[in-house]
Amino acid sequence: MKTYPTLRLAAVAACLLAGSSLPWGEAHAHGTMVKPSSRIYTCAQGNKENPSDPACRAAWEVAGPHLFYDWMSINQANANGNHQAVVPDGKLCSGNNPTFRGLDIVRDDWQATPVQPGPYEFHFKGTAPHATRDWVFYVTREGWDPNSTLRWSDLQEFCRIGNVPLSADGNYHLGCQLPQRTGRHVVYNTWQRSDSTEAFYTCVDVSFGGVTNPPPPAEWTDAGALVAETALPVGTTVGVRVFNADGSDAERIDTTISTTQQGSTSGWPKHVGDAVNARASLVRIGVMQNGVITPVASPSANRVFLRGEGRRHQVDITLPQDPPPPGDYDFVYPDGIGQYVPGETVVKASNGKLYACRPFPHGGWCNVNSAAHYGPGVGSNWQDAWIEY
Repeated sequence: MKTYPTLRLAAVAACLLAGSSLPWGEAHAHGTMVKPSSRIYTCAQGNKENPSDPACRAAWEVAGPHLFYDWMSINQANANGNHQAVVPDGKLCSGNNPTFRGLDIVRDDWQATPVQPGPYEFHFKGTAPHATRDWVFYVTREGWDPNSTLRWSDLQEFCRIGNVPLSADGNYHLGCQLPQRTGRHVVYNTWQRSDSTEAFYTCVDVSFGGVTNPPPPAEWTDAGALVAETALPVGTTVGVRVFNADGSDAERIDTTISTTQQGSTSGWPKHVGDAVNARASLVRIGVMQNGVITPVASPSANRVFLRGEGRRHQVDITLPQDPPPPGDYDFVYPDGIGQYVPGETVVKASNGKLYACRPFPHGGWCNVNSAAHYGPGVGSNWQDAWIEY
């Protein structure tokens, strides 16, 4: 392992700051329930800086907008299955994580998804995959008062599932049997990792047998075609940026062209669309049929769809630079995996670029041996582990 001069470490830090595309430096981990929509995810789909929904506004006034940008990170690092020990009564929806304390506000107007007792497939959007010990689902007891503090004694377990692979749509599909209930309730979910003591927590507001404050329809607005006027060389980075109505950054997804086929005029729009649709919440790319947006191999058939009033987008194409001089990196990825040091190790990736392992605590992802997820510059979640150097 090399000894890095101050200048080099400063460059890594500068890359880290420059790579933050959201006002609060959104982390690409780890997930939340999107069917039915969790309390945090529902609020995150609205105006993060100036919410109009009354309940989301109340949460914003308590905790500021940070919680809406970091919607995927309601966690406790040392839960290890002892959820009641680390998440006390009254702090279940925040997971006892102060960033999300606004979610614990007692209100009866959180947007609720209508459901019915019986078989139900929950969808948990996994922005970073983890090995799972168990998924546990609870629901508030019949007669629970939504104007009361949520306590563990209010919950009854109704479903427990072991390890489930992440589906191609970027969600964990979790089949359960919803019990008999009437009226407004909270479905509470715990996700305990098996490869770590970390656990994640989700509150979902539902209404059994009727419609109570249903969320607005998740409509996609056609924002124009994604046209490939020319092929892109291997190593090109394509970034899709989404802006709020006031011009502030809302979301950014980057992906890299790693093969000649991916870079063809028919290939790269589909490649970019696959990456965007798997990781983004505010933008989709593809052809819409029956409400489903699917990327296709075509230079002109794909269109960009945005969610949210007044949003716009931009596609940034960055051609590859000349190869870096030899000796400026420690390994050619994935050589040496397992020995990478957070904040220090620099690797040369398959796209020819250099990437620095993120500093602690995120740098642990650098040593996860899964190129599909964490391969620098090309994996679906590479930005969790690496900074382009």
